[in-house]
Amino acid sequence: MNITYQLTRNEYQEAVAYHHKKGRRALMISLYAGLATFLILAGTDFSNTREVITNIFAAFFSIAFYILFVRIITDYKAKKIYDKSPILSNEVTLHISGKGIKQDKKTSAELLPWSLFSKYTENEKFYLLYAGAQHFNVIPKRVMNETEREELEGYFVKYL
Repeated sequence: MNITYQLTRNEYQEAVAYHHKKGRRALMISLYAGLATFLILAGTDFSNTREVITNIFAAFFSIAFYILFVRIITDYKAKKIYDKSPILSNEVTLHISGKGIKQDKKTSAELLPWSLFSKYTENEKFYLLYAGAQHFNVIPKRVMNETEREELEGYFVKYL
């Protein structure tokens, strides 16, 4: 089976955001929120209403800033990676078989056996094929028909 596609920057950024949703980001945000709340509660004089309200706003805005900051940094890094990588922004042809995956026949790239890949995840727009905890390949679903998707998922189930 051959799949030819060219990722857009927006697709790559969406894939990176999806990758981070599946990771430890929620745990890190929860830890940060818990720590910020604890520190503010520990330093609050509850007999002073103004201080209580000020500290509640400080906790809310510090947590919101952290979440927004992490999201902006993630999008910025994904954009930079996409812009600097000729592989991500060029058209790619994947040759997928029971032996593994090979990119473009024109290049001297070797066949990547299925044993190199650890898992895959998917959403309605693309598949993420993981070769490590932080290294993944994006395969958009828009370039495949239903038969090709079923065949690809069959390889994933059989080999991963």
